[in-house]
Amino acid sequence: MIRTTLSCILLVVASAALLTGCGRKASDEIDFGTLKNSVYQNNYFGLTVTFPTDWSVQDQESQRQIMAAGRAVVAGNDKNLTAAIKQASELQTVNLFAVFKFAMGSPVPFNPAILGVAERVRQLPGIQRGKDYLFHARELLKSSQLQATFPKEFYTARLGGVDFDVMDSEIAIRGMMVKEKYYAAIRKGYALAFVVSYQTDEQEALQRKVLDTITLN
Repeated sequence: MIRTTLSCILLVVASAALLTGCGRKASDEIDFGTLKNSVYQNNYFGLTVTFPTDWSVQDQESQRQIMAAGRAVVAGNDKNLTAAIKQASELQTVNLFAVFKFAMGSPVPFNPAILGVAERVRQLPGIQRGKDYLFHARELLKSSQLQATFPKEFYTARLGGVDFDVMDSEIAIRGMMVKEKYYAAIRKGYALAFVVSYQTDEQEALQRKVLDTITLN
């Protein structure tokens, strides 16, 4: 696995295997949104995000491949966990967007990324706010084959005028340290989550500028 693909693998953790059981696909209720002139819009959430024009935006098929690759890394050889993650994500999760600073396969040490997902939680009354959702994401990381640490407790950040709960994680993989921030808020029966993957403060600052363009109505 080349290092430029690692951010793809790690980004899926926030949206995989949090929910089990049956139900209709989330895409039956909400749409994937649209991207035009580097501006992503989703009418269901009243969401807009503006990306740098030179960033690489993945289409839906690429996002599905990223999710599949991530499921494999998280579950490892655990067949039961693999099956649970696959069922849960297919039934509950909509991939909204995935953008990378560089085109996939670029000759760079690391490729910073931003992911947007929505996961249906209205059938789970115990998930009342983002930190409830993130609790399950943290437990999944702990049970996976990834060696993840969590440098601080959940905290709150404001995006688009809405309070999001935030989880920081650090994952050592193949001789490199990858940092991630998971932003989550409950909106219209879904956990709306944004995940950023980075290594340096400069990369994080650049991603924060993208998150600062978020609007939510």
